[in-house]
Amino acid sequence: MSSASPFETDSIASRQVGAQSLRVLGLPAKFAGFWTAVLSPFVLLGLIASGTVQQSPLLLAGLLLANLVGLVLGRNYKR
Repeated sequence: MSSASPFETDSIASRQVGAQSLRVLGLPAKFAGFWTAVLSPFVLLGLIASGTVQQSPLLLAGLLLANLVGLVLGRNYKR
């Protein structure tokens, strides 16, 4: 006689569906993070060269933060 609950199989199936949907939703986030991390340094260099950063330091801080977030999100993209 088994003591397994009929609800236990439902929770296992819902966890598998949840893990699969996280993988599907995680791919666009990794894509966006990867390309943000790749392209934002070029934008930063352009802003530094043009002198715009001196007029708006919050823009610099925001782009640096976006670069860091992009590095974290896109670290395993296409692996």
